[in-house]
Amino acid sequence: MPDDLLSSMIPFMGCVMTQTPDGLRLTGASRDHMMAVAITCKTFRPPFTVKTVAKTDSTNLRLYWHVGEVIFNWECSIRRLKVHDPATGQWWDAEDEGFIEANQWHEIAWEISPNSMRVLVNGKLRFERSGDWGSIDAPAAIGPCFGSTVTVRSFTIE
Repeated sequence: MPDDLLSSMIPFMGCVMTQTPDGLRLTGASRDHMMAVAITCKTFRPPFTVKTVAKTDSTNLRLYWHVGEVIFNWECSIRRLKVHDPATGQWWDAEDEGFIEANQWHEIAWEISPNSMRVLVNGKLRFERSGDWGSIDAPAAIGPCFGSTVTVRSFTIE
């Protein structure tokens, strides 16, 4: 079983990390509450899977790797899953795949291989795409955005 990375993650871009009985609570300290993350100290090259058990209090539970991003409960359309290409940042939408119930724990997996990726929530496939990510070596991160609070129970890389 992989080690839980939560205790070794560091705050980045104004992230406030508070240990609570529920887990590690992440909030943004900047005026616009944007892009606050808890980031890994290590870097990762595909193939790997980001696995987290986490919840949001409202909108914006976000995962990051390089310039890639997975956005649940996006503030502009909470039902649309937003995924950014890890190599280019290009946005893709998955209609009706982005909503996760607020204040409920969710098991989220972001599987990244050199030539494909998949996003699963509670074992259900939400997104799948081909790409070229085999040469990327970057840290992974999780965080809130635009005033949401994300609580993380576990964060592992397999």
